[in-house]
Amino acid sequence: MRIVSMIDLSQELYHNCPVLPEFEPPKMEYVLVGARDGWTLERITMNLHTATHMDAPAHLGDYALTLDRIPVERFQGKALYIPLSHKKAGEPITADDLRPYEDRMDDETVVLLYTGWGEKRGWSKEWVYGSPYVSNEAARLLVQRGIRGVGIDHFSIGGTGDENEETHRILLGAPVWVAEGLQLNEPALLEGSWHVMAMPIKIRDSSGAPARVVAFRTEG
Repeated sequence: MRIVSMIDLSQELYHNCPVLPEFEPPKMEYVLVGARDGWTLERITMNLHTATHMDAPAHLGDYALTLDRIPVERFQGKALYIPLSHKKAGEPITADDLRPYEDRMDDETVVLLYTGWGEKRGWSKEWVYGSPYVSNEAARLLVQRGIRGVGIDHFSIGGTGDENEETHRILLGAPVWVAEGLQLNEPALLEGSWHVMAMPIKIRDSSGAPARVVAFRTEG
């Protein structure tokens, strides 16, 4: 078996990249500069829920399971790409939006929710506060179908409104791992069978961690 195609679903992490306004944006600085010091070495200061990242159940105070304690084989699965770019700003993703796909959901499935907000990423009120989001009822459907993980192209799968905390609680308490800050403008994912691998940095006792998320197809 060999990989015949691979797509990077991760957003770039860079100095002062957009984050929730309550957070300090990441700071990147040079400790050593090659032309001056012979070596190049950078330092980054940021919270662990920045850019493309994954949430552990411990992201909520109700739960104790951290990312480093989740078996690594759980961080991959069959991709189920759901195009939702027709959703309006601030509109919930409902159970009805997901039902046409539920017969393809099981314990090996990683659901990818494309809203178009990855392309809007920037320091704007629309990007921060206006994204479509997974409603509580949609989160319950995903849990009922027993999926392994779910990803979305915004920094919060539950948006920034009243349903956010409960959506996180429903998913993370299942436990379903959550990947946020993806880049999902990839029409190729609509055709054929794709696999997703989401690999968080292994940080002890972490509620979340930056991750590199990729989709790939194999043959043979």
